[in-house]
Amino acid sequence: MSILLNPKKYDHQWPDQKTRDIMLKTIEFFERKGLKSIKEDDQALRWYDDFVRFIKENEIFATLLTPSGYGDPDSRFDLSRVCPYNEILGFYGNQYQYAYQVSILGVGPVWMGDNEGLK
Repeated sequence: MSILLNPKKYDHQWPDQKTRDIMLKTIEFFERKGLKSIKEDDQALRWYDDFVRFIKENEIFATLLTPSGYGDPDSRFDLSRVCPYNEILGFYGNQYQYAYQVSILGVGPVWMGDNEGLK
């Protein structure tokens, strides 16, 4: 097994199908978008609304960034999923990784706090 991400040979074994689907769908999204389009968007300083729509439609942040018991049964805020997803996004571009990191920073204090009403 290689320690470097190779989207053409991504075969990480996940303990649940939902996590596997999220990782593979995300890789597929970027591979369909293509390196040329990713670079053009980046160089033109274009907002990545296609990625934001993809995240929303597939409820990725809701699944990966919501602790158990506060969302769907597959929701789980755990580093065994957060970190590999971060690696995938960083592979395709800092702008995608940034959106994810800012979301983590935003919800992290809420989940760690004692305010159940806010959660």
